[in-house]
Amino acid sequence: MKKLLPLLLALALLLSGCGRREDAPPDPVQDPPSGTKEPGEPRPVSPENPLELDILRIEICRGGLGSERLMEAARTLPELLRSTLAENQSIITDTIQVTIGSSPAATVQALNGGAVDIAILPAEGFAGQETEAVLLLASGPGANESPLWTDSGGSFQASICAAPTDYGLNLAVRAGKEGDLPTWEEMNRARWGLLERDSLPGRRAVDLWLADNYEGNTTASLSRVTVYGDFDQLIQAAEAGEIDVFPRDDSDSAARNGDTAEFLNEKVFSLGQTERFYDMVLAVSPEREDLSAPGLNLKDPLMFTLTQLCFYDGTQTNADGTPLFSGEGCDRETRMLCQDVFGPYRYGWAEDKDLDATRRLLTLEGHTAD
Repeated sequence: MKKLLPLLLALALLLSGCGRREDAPPDPVQDPPSGTKEPGEPRPVSPENPLELDILRIEICRGGLGSERLMEAARTLPELLRSTLAENQSIITDTIQVTIGSSPAATVQALNGGAVDIAILPAEGFAGQETEAVLLLASGPGANESPLWTDSGGSFQASICAAPTDYGLNLAVRAGKEGDLPTWEEMNRARWGLLERDSLPGRRAVDLWLADNYEGNTTASLSRVTVYGDFDQLIQAAEAGEIDVFPRDDSDSAARNGDTAEFLNEKVFSLGQTERFYDMVLAVSPEREDLSAPGLNLKDPLMFTLTQLCFYDGTQTNADGTPLFSGEGCDRETRMLCQDVFGPYRYGWAEDKDLDATRRLLTLEGHTAD
C-alpha cells in the first residue's frame, strides 16, 4: 500500500496537467453580435432614439446687437428652438432656457462652471479663453451657396496673389519655377494692396501668413502699402496695374463668378493661401459630457436646427425633391432675427483644432486669454 500511494499521486498530477499546456494559446475571444453597443455607449439621436431632457440651457453672445433685439431673441427663441428640435431633430426637452451673455469671457465662464449647457458665441471670443468646453460647430462664409441639405461648413480664407504687372509676373515666375516663396526682400519691394486693419481676409489673415513664412514680419513691416475700402476696389486696382500683390477673398464665390472671374481665375497667380478662420461657434459645457459624447452625434441635429431657423423658408428640398424639413418654414422676419443672433453664415462640423489658427492670430496681435 505504501508503494501504491506515490504511484496514485503521480498519476493524479499527470492527469491534471493534460487539460492545457502552459504554452497553449487561450480560447479565442468571441466577437460581440453585429450592431451591439458597449455598455454605457450612447446611441446616435434619431426618431427611434430621441434625446429626452428636462431642460436645455443655451447662452448666446453676439456683439453689435441692440438691447431690444437681444430681448426679442430671448423672448422668441426658447419656444422656437424647443419646437424645432423636437419636430425635426428628435431632441425633446420640456424647457429651453435662453440667456444672453454680456461678453465672450462671461459666456465661456458660464460654460466652464456648468451654468449653461450650450453656448453660441463669436469664434475669436471662444478661442481667446481658457476652456475645456467641447466645440461642435463653426460657421463661416462660403457654405451658404451650397444646398441646405449638405453639411458643408464655410470659413474666411484668402489667397495671396501676384497681379499681372511686370513685378508681379516676376514674383509669379520665381514661385512657379522654383516652387519656393519669394524672399522677404522681394516681397517688401512689391506694391501691396490691402484692406483696413479690421478686415479678417483682407488684412489680419495676411498678417498671420506673412508671420508664418517670413520670420514674424507682418503687413506693418511692408514698405509699400495702399489701403482700399473693399475687395472690389482692390481687384480694380490690380486690374489697373496699381499694385503687384494683393489678397483675394476665397470666401466670396460670387467674386470669382462675376465680371472679375476671368481676371481672378486666369490672370493672377497665387503665391499662397492663408489659414481658415470662422465667424461663430457652438460649444458644449465640459460639465455636460453626456451631450458632447461623439456616439450621441448632436452635431447634426444642432447644425440642421440652426440651418432651418436661419435659412429655411419652406421651399427648399432635398436632392430627391422631398421637403427638407417638415412644416412651412420660418417667415422672413423670424429668419432675420435668427441670423442676427446666430450669425449670417451656415454652421458645419468643427473641432477644437480648427481654432488653432485663430489662437495664433490672437497671440500675434497681442491678445491673451482672460
